[in-house]
Amino acid sequence: MKRILSVVETLSLSVWNSTFYRHLLFFVASFFVIGSMGYYFGSFDQVVHIPFLKKFADPSLFPNDYFLDLRQYHYSFFWFFFIPLYRAGILEISMFIIYGIAIYLTFWALWGLSKTLFNNPVTSFLTVLTFSMPHLSFAAFPIFEFSLLNRTFVLPFLLIAINLYLKKKYIFSFLILGLMYNLHVISVNFVLFFFIFDSIIRIKRIGVRRLLVHLIFFIIAALPVLIWKFNSTPVGFAADWNWFLTMSNGMLEHLFYFNSQFYLSLLTLGGISLLILFFIAKRNISNQFNSVITNFIYAAIVVLCAVYITSTFYPSVIIIQSQIIRVGLYVLLFSYLYFIEYSVKLVKNNKISLFYFSILLIALIFSLSPLILLSIWLVLKFIRSKYAYLISIILLGGFLSFIFYLILKLGLWKPEIHIFPTQGALYDVELWAKNNTQKDAIFITPPHGWWLYSPEWRVVAERSTVVTLYDLLEIAFAPDYINLWKNRFQDIAPGAMEKFNGNVFENFKITKQAYYSLTTNDFKRLAKKYNVSYLLVEKQYTYDLPVVYKNNDYTLYKLNPSF
Repeated sequence: MKRILSVVETLSLSVWNSTFYRHLLFFVASFFVIGSMGYYFGSFDQVVHIPFLKKFADPSLFPNDYFLDLRQYHYSFFWFFFIPLYRAGILEISMFIIYGIAIYLTFWALWGLSKTLFNNPVTSFLTVLTFSMPHLSFAAFPIFEFSLLNRTFVLPFLLIAINLYLKKKYIFSFLILGLMYNLHVISVNFVLFFFIFDSIIRIKRIGVRRLLVHLIFFIIAALPVLIWKFNSTPVGFAADWNWFLTMSNGMLEHLFYFNSQFYLSLLTLGGISLLILFFIAKRNISNQFNSVITNFIYAAIVVLCAVYITSTFYPSVIIIQSQIIRVGLYVLLFSYLYFIEYSVKLVKNNKISLFYFSILLIALIFSLSPLILLSIWLVLKFIRSKYAYLISIILLGGFLSFIFYLILKLGLWKPEIHIFPTQGALYDVELWAKNNTQKDAIFITPPHGWWLYSPEWRVVAERSTVVTLYDLLEIAFAPDYINLWKNRFQDIAPGAMEKFNGNVFENFKITKQAYYSLTTNDFKRLAKKYNVSYLLVEKQYTYDLPVVYKNNDYTLYKLNPSF
């Protein structure tokens, strides 16, 4: 154990004192994240962003597809920078490169933030190791995700802004927030709220005039997206239960509720564990930044309380649109930073044994849920028995095995690298549709035909579809479209919505059953109603229609346009 600690200290000092070794560490950590998390083009939230990007680049795509109208509600200039890359035919490779750079910059920013807070080589080194592994907070959002999104790109810059704020370089920190506001409004809102909340708490030291100046710099930098927003739809503070319940019951319950499902209860317990871990660590750490970081945590608690109030009593459109439960990512960030420093200080001051520290470190780095880390700490802290270590090891192994089992059972971990869309039977159909049908062709496709790691129909086929379940991902930002979606979805998956209970895994099954309850005559009727030319189904389901394409898993039928 002493030898292991000596190696960690030696590596930490080498990285601390050498720019080359430090950036080598960031590179290795980035490489590890990509390898262990995987990378997927055209999946997850990109099922929304990629079609929007293609529509902006080529307005002739997706005619008469209402879903593409929603791109006007997505207030971000981030994807506009990829339009020339898409036209040049290098979209996929450029996105992968930028994704890797974003991860690298995030480790750089985490190191810098840890150094500012604690100025401890071992803590900074362990910070990089710890965040190389996934950890979950409220709503299951980790630090790193498996595809390039505007929120993953802005994260390192927001960490830099926090670092500058701690160093009292307020104007630069607010300027960075303003610039990033043009790329991802939601992420910046959290950090901006932290800064304003802390500034108000310490208003006597910061001053009203200085705070107003900081906000002016932010507004100036954020002006492009602010003009876009206020020239389009007005900010809605009214409640909309129809929109909210349809959206949350269908796809996004994890963004608004804490314990309605078993897995949400686990996430909530993990989030609460983070708050406990932070206050445990803070009590034993004294530095000049404690009050500021504590104010950030209090601000996050205020936001989490607002999540409960809005989802339970008054679903205000603007608050629901802001998906404010994502603030949990920053609770995760600050809690782990502080607990790493706390653990290092304990072993340095000989308050815990090296074996105790090793168990705690394993739990810190490898536990997906903070609940595991808190449980191990409680066992080692309060069980005064020679069996404490054995109990903690059994508990750690049991927790990790259970979490790993859930991840595999639910299909939540698939560490493969796909710089281009994942190829398979569905991809083949999508490619055939792209190459063999008119741009204005409309398809009926399985509304459940998507999961975290699979490309969505519009991404590859570049053809319109009547409706999908995952359209709700973007309708979350556009309440006016909810009734249009409901009418279409009721046609394509009759009776499914009434059975939705917020469990997204069950909802996909319910949608599939409803979709395949439709008969040939039903599809002919819908073809006439929506001017549909093609029907896509899984191969085992057959209909009395002409086949235009078939592979091992799917059949594409021609719907007679004369109907």
